[in-house]
Amino acid sequence: MNGRSVYPVTTCEATSLAETTRLLSSVLLPTVARGAIVRRPVGETLAAATESDRRIVSVLRELRERHGDDPLPLSYTGRRIALVLAPEDVRRLLEGTPEPFSPGGAEKRGALSHFQPHGALVSEHRSRPERRRANEEALAPGRLLHPDADSIAGHVHAEAQALVLALRNAGSRGGELDWSRFSETFDALARRVVFGSFAAGDRRTTELLRALRGRANWSYLLPVDRNLRGAFLDRVRENIDRAEPGSLAARLGRPESAERPEDQVAHWLFAFDASAIAAFRALALLTSSGSAVEAARAEALTEEGTDLPLLRATLRESVRLWPTTPVVIRESTRETTWRNGTIEAGTAFLVMSSYFHRDPAQLSYADAFEPGIWTDGRAEGEPGIVPFSHGPAGCPASDLVPLTVSYLLRSLLGGGPLHRVDGGLPLHTRELPDSLNHFGLRFSY
Repeated sequence: MNGRSVYPVTTCEATSLAETTRLLSSVLLPTVARGAIVRRPVGETLAAATESDRRIVSVLRELRERHGDDPLPLSYTGRRIALVLAPEDVRRLLEGTPEPFSPGGAEKRGALSHFQPHGALVSEHRSRPERRRANEEALAPGRLLHPDADSIAGHVHAEAQALVLALRNAGSRGGELDWSRFSETFDALARRVVFGSFAAGDRRTTELLRALRGRANWSYLLPVDRNLRGAFLDRVRENIDRAEPGSLAARLGRPESAERPEDQVAHWLFAFDASAIAAFRALALLTSSGSAVEAARAEALTEEGTDLPLLRATLRESVRLWPTTPVVIRESTRETTWRNGTIEAGTAFLVMSSYFHRDPAQLSYADAFEPGIWTDGRAEGEPGIVPFSHGPAGCPASDLVPLTVSYLLRSLLGGGPLHRVDGGLPLHTRELPDSLNHFGLRFSY
């Protein structure tokens, strides 16, 4: 022991004890408190109240100015961790997956094993390609319009219309759209899109998953409830067997020929929850003012087809402004060389999304609603902007999710003028808050 680190020192400069303490208290612990797998209301409330996302940007920018561009190893943590500080290194990590930067890692495997132990993201090298292929065939990444876009639009419209009708019939006292009501509708439409119309009322599958995700927030610190996990995955498999034509699960082909289909579909259901958060925040953006907002609302009210580029861009901006994946992790499988040194194998490289998405020193539009960056190529030119990750392990639903949410936003806006009624400060689209607590948002027609 040299008094500086509890694991062998790399040749890249590491943090001091004071810096590590500050990083733990102002960056890592607040991120963990929010919940990595299912969001905790208290954690989100505290994040907004304490402006933790703003602190993440300022702390990491300060560390980059002090230590340089290389990933910064954290000393004294008992775990090999390095914070990524330069945007170009984000792209290197994500494009270098799965070798030498694995998308798995101890924390991620520990978390996802609670409800999808054989999902593509945490699979071993020999199993990942086939499982990834199945995901890509079903979710169609790289295609702005999914092959089943018409079917998806129909499912979304049916659920959204039912919600609008319920809100309008509830009157002034019960007609508010809060997170509970919105997420219930979104869960139903997710099940419809994944399995077919029959699954709209299958709340039990979602309840089981939510219970497992609550345990997954503790990763490997909490033992797997194998009975609960088995009941959930059995139920998912049964729904796959019943999958209707035009559903995502039907695109897996014959279930018996697929590779652990229930685990792949479990990840889709899990990821749709993050989509719901982004969609609810997008509604808040669309109830504000500004030329970009007006253009997106006009698209919702006038475009009847399946191609809604401005509403898709609105969803992507929601995820950029308020990332639903606060930290992207890659774990090195071997020693890696950087500008000024090396970092040893088994290091977890952490990409803090808000730092790269909201740093005004890197992005002139950091705090603005700027959907045009998704239609004119600017976002693609920024290696640090990764709302759906990137590279070989990037989210295969990176096109499906904005498409699905665009239909939902159109249907909800088409139900009449929607107003924010939670009493929060109005959103100014040129100076948006660093955090937006979706649990506290409420809307009304």
